[in-house]
Amino acid sequence: MKSYQGELQLEAPLETVWKFVTDPNRIGASMPDLVAYTVQDPHHLMAKVRAGVGPVRAVLDMAIELNGDVAARTAQMTVQGSGMGNGVQMQTTMSLTAPNDQEPDTALHWQASVTVSGALAALGSRVLDNQVKKITEKVFENIRQGIAESVTI
Repeated sequence: MKSYQGELQLEAPLETVWKFVTDPNRIGASMPDLVAYTVQDPHHLMAKVRAGVGPVRAVLDMAIELNGDVAARTAQMTVQGSGMGNGVQMQTTMSLTAPNDQEPDTALHWQASVTVSGALAALGSRVLDNQVKKITEKVFENIRQGIAESVTI
């Protein structure tokens, strides 16, 4: 298992960021290399994404669960993915902070633990680690872009 973390500084009110990170439609659309997604209920969605490391490529079926604690300003995203003999598990925690709930600035701190199995994992830890880090960071960059677009609409 590898762990990654980061922080996004967003020019958006905390409430706008909270609604985004707990909305399965918004999170589904934020998945990198998305083929398709379907929202099942307010906390669950299924997605198909392309994944690859070096010459090994696969389309993974991803079950994604979103949960949040409004009072603690934390949201969790759990991802279970599989396809073509490969597996991915990701547990992410996002915490939001803002100097003032009325200010249009929010910090989104994230931490993700990722485990990859199958042919993708057999490619070597250095290659795999770099690709998993890149994909994980892309999820949060897509979230940042989505929030920025929702503020300007």
